[in-house]
Amino acid sequence: MASTSLSVVTATLLGATVTSKGSVASGQTMTIKATTAQGRLDFKTLHIRVKNEASATTVALSLGVGTQYSDKGIGAKTLTTLASAQTRIIGGHDFEGARFNTSAETIVFTQTGAGPTTWEAYQSPGATE
Repeated sequence: MASTSLSVVTATLLGATVTSKGSVASGQTMTIKATTAQGRLDFKTLHIRVKNEASATTVALSLGVGTQYSDKGIGAKTLTTLASAQTRIIGGHDFEGARFNTSAETIVFTQTGAGPTTWEAYQSPGATE
């Protein structure tokens, strides 16, 4: 299974250049990680924009269970289904505390459906930034 990795951008009042990752296809994973400067993901302020680039197929996204903090027996969570050419923002209650955080301080999405999809990840600045 192929995997793509994407670092989160923390936007500031001056703005930030957002990096998109595209061409994620069926059965592939997207790993979202913090930048070196951020150190770790802040699930309270994390938002991920996903766009289904396909014109005639749907895509389902599921969020994998973390490797360090998960309760025993809790499985992956199916988050959303994207119709053709549809965009969704994922964040807030979708991340349910540390359930999906891995020991590497990342979260991993699995995509089913042809795609391709384009991904962007944003983290709002905290009170101390």
